[in-house]
Amino acid sequence: MNKLKTLFSSNIPIDCHILKGRLEREGLNCFVFDENIVWVNPFKAVAIGGVKLKVPSDQFELAEKILEQIKKGNLFDKNGEYEIASILNLEFEKQTEILRIKSDIRKNPALLIKPIKIKSTILSRNDIGLIIDSEKDFQTLTNKKFKFTWKDFFYELLDFDGDVFKYLKPRPVEYYLDKEIVDNYTSKSTSDAAVICPNCKSNNTKNGYAIDYKWDILYLILSLLIATPFPLFRKKTHCFDCGYDFKRQKAAANNG
Repeated sequence: MNKLKTLFSSNIPIDCHILKGRLEREGLNCFVFDENIVWVNPFKAVAIGGVKLKVPSDQFELAEKILEQIKKGNLFDKNGEYEIASILNLEFEKQTEILRIKSDIRKNPALLIKPIKIKSTILSRNDIGLIIDSEKDFQTLTNKKFKFTWKDFFYELLDFDGDVFKYLKPRPVEYYLDKEIVDNYTSKSTSDAAVICPNCKSNNTKNGYAIDYKWDILYLILSLLIATPFPLFRKKTHCFDCGYDFKRQKAAANNG
């Protein structure tokens, strides 16, 4: 009889679910026990031995091997073992390169008809071809215009099962998500160049909104109206090493 054996236990249920997902990715069958008891009463976790992750006995040896590799920070498959950190770094570099190419194409759509000009030391020509295909679809959606005729209006007015929102949002959600990700990459690459903090000379800085403790007449009036101090938000660069907030122009002057 193929019994279940406890592979892993934890007082935190999510730990078991993370490992369960990893093992199921390898085709193993996993079951979480005593999870509901711990969610309802976390103080009983120690008394019952924590939440348990169990696997069939005939899969236990492989599951143990996978768990041991995870503890070492490695992944493995039929081709060998790999360090998780190095794989994540490679994937990060690949995704950054994809964003760079997408950003370049959106700045210069002419690259879509001259893909040979797109160079990459990380991606293959096949990968670049897939990016170009997706960007062509993106450009098609970008040029898509909102159309809503009187015929559509009366049809939706009389059809109670109709979905009028499809006319108000002609592009899928994935389009807006992709646009936001690439826009954020583009803005970061152009505006987040290393700015040296004039206070501690660190480059661990970020431009954004910060609370300014200097007061002016406008914020004094607002504070009197709401009967409480009104915080003054201004766009500044923040240094994460010393906590100093400064304007980019000031930093540029000091750096010059």
